[in-house]
Amino acid sequence: MELRDTYALLEFQAASTKKKSLSGEPAANILALPKGDQVYHRIRNLIMHYELKPGQKVFEDEMASLFSISRTPVREALRRLSNEGLITLYPKRYAEVTFFTPEMTKQLGTMRLAQDILAGRLAIYYGSDAEFTQLTALSDICEAAAKAGDLYGRITADRHFHLKITEIAKNEILMKYQREVYLRVHLIQLQNSMHSPAQERISSHTKLIQALMERNEQLFIDEVCQRMARMYQLDEKLVDMYRSRQ
Repeated sequence: MELRDTYALLEFQAASTKKKSLSGEPAANILALPKGDQVYHRIRNLIMHYELKPGQKVFEDEMASLFSISRTPVREALRRLSNEGLITLYPKRYAEVTFFTPEMTKQLGTMRLAQDILAGRLAIYYGSDAEFTQLTALSDICEAAAKAGDLYGRITADRHFHLKITEIAKNEILMKYQREVYLRVHLIQLQNSMHSPAQERISSHTKLIQALMERNEQLFIDEVCQRMARMYQLDEKLVDMYRSRQ
């Protein structure tokens, strides 16, 4: 299927089901945005839906033709996506959907380890039982997607689960960096088809929710450390450094 046809199909599905558009906002709202913002959301979601794959070249003129606009808003959109780590720019040549090497993946895993632990600690300090209970619904969505074999749905639900913990942490700066990390995590998981059995993933979510409800910081940290060590094959000494209470 041509890229133009793929995007047209996705647009049609979003409109016909009256769900949110590919950017997560109503389609009418997207059309009201400046051209550069519209293109940014559209290219970003082609990446997040794995229609544009890691290592695939993205040409300004092709995108401009696809969206029937000039190259300037395309260039602006690609620059924003580059800042988010989803696109690698090769000036005056082309852009490329970022391909994460094993070393890049480990580095991201280390960042996720540190930030998830900080998010958990702050959530325990600021969060309420009512907020922690909301995590169960997100975990259930993740479980249902995993059982249905919906890789995109599972990864998306898992991302929202962890960002919800960060939201409960009530730190806007941390949330900014978590969003950036989890965009990359989303792409890495699609790239590598990283997935664990549904029960293992839900078990991890359940343990994190339990730790938050009990205000048990060490239990939360231990679960994050175990999971990150497995997923990203992190050095044991490095993980132990984060596992110890500070």
